[in-house]
Amino acid sequence: MDTKIAEAIGLLRHQIISPVLMDSGQSQMKHFRLMAERTFNMPGKGMKRFRPTTMKGWLNQYKKHGFKGIVPGVRSDSGSSRKINAELEARILELRLKNLEVSVVRFYKKCFIDAILGNPPLCLATVRRFLKVHELSKPQETKARKKFEMSAFGELWTGDFMHGPQVVVPRGLKKAILFAMIDDHSRWITGSDFGLNENTILVEAVCKDAFLTHGPPNRLYLDNGSSFSSKYLAKACANIGIGIVHSKPYDSPSRGKIERFFRTVREGFLNQIEDGKLTLAELNEKFKLWLRDDYHKSYHQGIKMRPLDRYNSSIMAHPRKKIDPNLLNEYFMSSFERKVKKDSTVSLNGKLYETPSRYIGKKIEIRHLQGDDSEIYIYEDSKRITRITYLDAVANGRLYTPAKVENISLTRGKKC
Repeated sequence: MDTKIAEAIGLLRHQIISPVLMDSGQSQMKHFRLMAERTFNMPGKGMKRFRPTTMKGWLNQYKKHGFKGIVPGVRSDSGSSRKINAELEARILELRLKNLEVSVVRFYKKCFIDAILGNPPLCLATVRRFLKVHELSKPQETKARKKFEMSAFGELWTGDFMHGPQVVVPRGLKKAILFAMIDDHSRWITGSDFGLNENTILVEAVCKDAFLTHGPPNRLYLDNGSSFSSKYLAKACANIGIGIVHSKPYDSPSRGKIERFFRTVREGFLNQIEDGKLTLAELNEKFKLWLRDDYHKSYHQGIKMRPLDRYNSSIMAHPRKKIDPNLLNEYFMSSFERKVKKDSTVSLNGKLYETPSRYIGKKIEIRHLQGDDSEIYIYEDSKRITRITYLDAVANGRLYTPAKVENISLTRGKKC
């Protein structure tokens, strides 16, 4: 088993135990018994089932040792077999979400006709198990939603994107995208910012600011969008100790509190903003003032009080632990694997960087903060080793002194 597969297994285990990280032992075992009825696509191992006691063991290891505790040891004797790879998985899920009304057998025939089952094609039983894992094997029955609420600030934050107004950019206008997170207990907006894209860069900026301000939450509740289901975010939260719970596809009612907040934003804030007249910075400044002076200080029907008052009372009774800023940056670094060339350089984002000569011909792990390649570091076994710098070929040229050439004067017409 190589390092990447081991890490992917660790992330799957974290996904399984995340919903009950802070629950009682009885609630945990109830959850694990439900999970034991499901089949999981275990990276490098195929479709697997797990006993409740096995999953309980992962939880105990995670509490003792953090994310490293649930990452299996790297071995060199792993076998290989035909599985549903990431590309094939995405195609099957995309087609299934468009054909939820048909049976699995009819859906399989459609996939076979459309030639999206790989070569050789997956069998019906494999597709059936795969769809069952994702709870897409049969039409979902409508279930009554029970109202719930966390008992203290920080137990659960729900985050999502909302499309906002047009803002002024250097080349015209562009739609602003709001990413916000709401605390389930107090309805306090723990983090928010307008950006220009629905991407992990915006999610990271908001999350880091919120974690530094309030301390990390116990769990994050997000949808299945690419920015929220990325391995990058999952790994960062696993290392910090945050459980991530994903809602089912197209199930926005399950994120009712953040959706209700977005409605308040549209009715109470955006109706005061003239479309296409503000820059992104100006929009964010006005939004933060509105949150501080209006939303947080206004009576909230859902909690029968102001978010500010419930937030303050909860923090007094249940203080949150803060996180070290340097450690937070470490967890949110992007990781890449590169092979060092014979000239002791590696390529990243179209640029060359110099490495110590001892790495020539070897594969190394390099990390840097998203959107900032000014500081890039080499890591070995998750430990920072050294910083690498941008290649300056001109400066390197000065290190080489050309051999001295003896000037010989030849005088024409002079006899020896």
